Amino acid sequence: MFIDLLAQALPLAATDEAGILSSLATQIWQWGLVALGIGLVIFVHELGHFVAAKSFGVKCEKFYVGFDVPIQIGPIKFPRTLGKFQYGETEYGIGIVPLGGYVKMLGQDDDPRKAEEEAKRIRVAGDDSEGDEDVNDAAPAQLDPRSFPAKPVWQRMIIISAGVVMNLITGILFAAIAYGYGVGYNPSIIGGVTPGGPAWQAGIEPGGQVVSVGDFHDDQMHFREMRMAILTEGLDNPTKPIDLAIRYDDGIRKYSLKTASHPENADVRMIGIVSPTSLELGSKTMAMPGSIADSVLTSEDAGATIVAYDGQPVKQDLIVPSTPFFNYLYSHPTKTISLTLKRTDGSEHQVELPPQQAKMLGARWAMSPITRLVEDGAAAKAGVQVGDVITAFNGNQEIDAYLMPLELISATEPVSMTLRRGEGEAAKTIEVELTPQEALQTHAPDSQISGEIAINRFGFSFHPLPIVASVLPNLLAGDAPAPDSELQPGDELQAVRLITPDSELPKQLQDKRFEPLVAQLRKGWEKDGPMPWGAVIETVQYLPEGTELQVLATRSPKGRVIESQVVVQQDERVWFERGIGLTASESMQKATSVTEAMTLGFREAKRRLQDVFRFLRMATQGRVKMRHVGGPLAIMDLAKQEAERGISPQLLFLTMLSMNLAILNFLPIPALDGGHMVFLIAEAIRGKKLNEQLEMRLTMAGVLMILLLMVVVFANDILRLL
Repeated sequence: MFIDLLAQALPLAATDEAGILSSLATQIWQWGLVALGIGLVIFVHELGHFVAAKSFGVKCEKFYVGFDVPIQIGPIKFPRTLGKFQYGETEYGIGIVPLGGYVKMLGQDDDPRKAEEEAKRIRVAGDDSEGDEDVNDAAPAQLDPRSFPAKPVWQRMIIISAGVVMNLITGILFAAIAYGYGVGYNPSIIGGVTPGGPAWQAGIEPGGQVVSVGDFHDDQMHFREMRMAILTEGLDNPTKPIDLAIRYDDGIRKYSLKTASHPENADVRMIGIVSPTSLELGSKTMAMPGSIADSVLTSEDAGATIVAYDGQPVKQDLIVPSTPFFNYLYSHPTKTISLTLKRTDGSEHQVELPPQQAKMLGARWAMSPITRLVEDGAAAKAGVQVGDVITAFNGNQEIDAYLMPLELISATEPVSMTLRRGEGEAAKTIEVELTPQEALQTHAPDSQISGEIAINRFGFSFHPLPIVASVLPNLLAGDAPAPDSELQPGDELQAVRLITPDSELPKQLQDKRFEPLVAQLRKGWEKDGPMPWGAVIETVQYLPEGTELQVLATRSPKGRVIESQVVVQQDERVWFERGIGLTASESMQKATSVTEAMTLGFREAKRRLQDVFRFLRMATQGRVKMRHVGGPLAIMDLAKQEAERGISPQLLFLTMLSMNLAILNFLPIPALDGGHMVFLIAEAIRGKKLNEQLEMRLTMAGVLMILLLMVVVFANDILRLL
């Protein structure tokens, strides 16, 4: 969405020389941490093989992190290694290709082309079995006692599995150290519910903490874990309700509700719970540029905390202290609110936050029929049904999708509504009276995700439509009568895009921080695109007055295409959002003893293992799309993001990577540790080795499969970046 892109772009990079040098040094340091972390996971895996092999007297000829393969492009020949040295009988080094690592043991080589050569090399001189047609059926060959094949099956099994075991152990240790430092996380507390979503329909209120999803229980559940549990349960059983337990200040409430497809990604299941926001202003971005908050907050307010509003102190003993504030803020959109801020120096400061004046495109917009109802909500109790069309409320027949929520959001008296139910000759008019109920409104009524608008007090939702309900004067046309090319009531918008040249853009939009927003506006909004119409109206709120947009619309009854130009202009009504830049709510989980750290580390490792098994299960069931699969580039990008957040997030990333490496490397695919283990199990059952030619062919097939997979995931990473 446009606003999401804008929020991501807000921190502006330093442009002076010192800032550039500092930024470059930071980037180098972070990439160094990424390389060190990933290299450490690979090193530990290979160290497991190495130590186990040495323990059983196997000669290890090479120990490499990365692969030392020859690479040549035309006349340019790259070095095989970034560095190597010989110590004793083993060569240690870092290969030029950073896609893994290996330990080269005497008599063992993952390259099937060298298998026969390696088999000959370890036969003791004088052994005449070399000429046999079928070595497996002849007397056992005399092998070098320090070679890998010469060792008993059980020893080879330990050597092969030692890498995975080391990854499992160190994964637990990484997580334990992270919890020793302290892990910051977003708790699974409910900041709000998405209008029209399953949680909203079930009447789930903000201000509680989810402690149970299905069979998954955790009193300190992370929002990420909760979301993953809901996603998995929803994918496994889309039609089966999920049991949810939520702890509120007055006790535990239990719900059972079905998941719904995410509006932007049908493959993702959700129930519509929104993560909470704290009452702490951002240290860099305290307000959205051009908003009313931007005009009243100063640099001295950076990092300040809201401790009171209109004389009401924030209650810190609540599960979600910010809930009453947000409910007050969004329930009083036309009121100037006095905020008491506690600055970082400890002093308190008071600011007056006026309403945010809305902006518009010179038109009012129609609303869809009612899309959803809250169970036992005011609308449901009054007999309102999904599909009903509101034609009037409190006698007002001028329906505006954005003006009606403003009038109903804080209503305390019953509201009369006229509804049209049914179509054509079967349509009938129904009069109902809705008595508002107590319901928290901790988010603006409109949803950025689904595009729905919901008034919680009355328990119904609808979509704003790109259909003109009424027209206001167009600044481009002045007071002259609207020409045929201007918008008229009933026109349905098909596309909207920015047409003002970059050189003529207002100063606010020429800021580099707005480049992603301007790029999206240039590309434009289309009716059948993924972005809901409500996102366009929200984007307009952040554009300077006078910004010109091109509009394509169709006009009934013939569907003639109308091309018009409109400008962003100030509206007489207000907007719910006032542009306050608040940080996400975060908690800290820190172990108080070594035992607790190890317990939390084991739990973290176990959950990451479950994630891998869950992914593999869904992949085999065809529920994982290629866009969900990340390769080396995606891993590097994620590793860098975690390194930027600090030592604990990076350690938890290494735990996740260790669990992935352990399980994926132990899959029964020839050339991987799991494939070797399958061969060893077969040898133990049969009492003799598999046919070497068969094993070589299977290994070659495994290598080709892995190479094909690498090509696919690399291509997927590159396409994702384009």
